[in-house]
Amino acid sequence: MSRQDELGVLRIVLEEQYERHSTQLALLARQARQAPGDEGDLAAASALAAASRRALGDIARALHYLEQGRYGTCERCHSDIPIEQLAIRPAAQFCTTCQPKAPHPRRP
Repeated sequence: MSRQDELGVLRIVLEEQYERHSTQLALLARQARQAPGDEGDLAAASALAAASRRALGDIARALHYLEQGRYGTCERCHSDIPIEQLAIRPAAQFCTTCQPKAPHPRRP
């Protein structure tokens, strides 16, 4: 299978993820309107909604890059991101070498 074919499969994955996160946001909004929960439930739903909004932004960017022919290219070094990495995280922006390291959590 060629890289273009593999990217076509990843387009389908991205579109499915976009739909799933959109549905999740709609369900969370409806749930919040119908049955406001306690503070813990509200915080969890809010965190889940924020994560879905971030994912939607990442997926929309990836789909836009697909349209432009830039999808699967590292934004830092401009090399191809391995298909195996994109299969794990289809909205990846960086290759494993250039992936920014997550900061360590601060200790109290």
